[in-house]
Amino acid sequence: MGGNVFEGKTSCIKLENIKPTLDAYFSELAGIFPDKAYIFNTDYFQPVGSVGKKDVSGDIDLAIDSTDILDATAASIALWGIHPADVDAEFAVLQKRARTSTADQLRMKAFLKILASHINTKSDKLCFNAKKATDGNLFSCYPQIDPNGCYLDVGVQIDWMIGDLKWLKFSYYSASMPNDSTVKGLHRTQLMLAAFQVANLSFNHVNGVKDKDTGLVVSRDPDSALALLGTRLGIVLTQNDVENYYILHHALKNGLCRDDYNMLLDIYFKILDITRADIPSDLQTAWLDRRYALNLTGKFLPDNSKLKEYI
Repeated sequence: MGGNVFEGKTSCIKLENIKPTLDAYFSELAGIFPDKAYIFNTDYFQPVGSVGKKDVSGDIDLAIDSTDILDATAASIALWGIHPADVDAEFAVLQKRARTSTADQLRMKAFLKILASHINTKSDKLCFNAKKATDGNLFSCYPQIDPNGCYLDVGVQIDWMIGDLKWLKFSYYSASMPNDSTVKGLHRTQLMLAAFQVANLSFNHVNGVKDKDTGLVVSRDPDSALALLGTRLGIVLTQNDVENYYILHHALKNGLCRDDYNMLLDIYFKILDITRADIPSDLQTAWLDRRYALNLTGKFLPDNSKLKEYI
């Protein structure tokens, strides 16, 4: 979900290589952090998105509850072998530049930046990107390993999503799709993001839903977020409806008024135009109809996209 942060060092990973790679990845981290070793498994770091749902994945996304990473005490930082004073110093730097982030968000970001740098000094296999750490994301790469335990000559990007686990599993959910489908998990999530924008709400993968007028978080719970969205759009949406791109699109197309649906497509196509993904097959005609009016470039369409001939 974090894009290609380690360009040239990582590649897609085959389904059969995910478990041995994650097992070794967790073992490496447990060795660095013995006091936190109990969390380095898929009971705590839960795969989300399309991981394990198709033959090949672009990266591995892992969601973990923020309380399992850090709580409000200095002692929780020390469990990671990190000096609380280092986190305090980074926090002070971030606070000077902060505009809208809360103190808790800045503290988590400061901690994750220090954590990433610490890991890089302790392992020659793990690589974490400290510069791109946020309060809810940490990006790493690790060598791929096949089922025979052999290290391959390429790595895989492994992203941490940190926040309320229930919300993360909802916001990063990806239904299984055929391998040859133009639809990926991101298509569902970005369509949902566009729907929230039509409702004058801001959808954040980590922090929940904000009201655009007030800037306040109005929901971090999937059911209440969807209830609010439905009320503003005049439709009913359940978690089952929004888990699958096709079901979600059908519900929005048939439930929204014409103006809101057109607004939805305009927002959606602009989002996809800066996303490395194809346009869903059921919307490619609509994309072509709006291409010039919306200044859609198609710059990031994959080489096998049927729309490439029009670019």
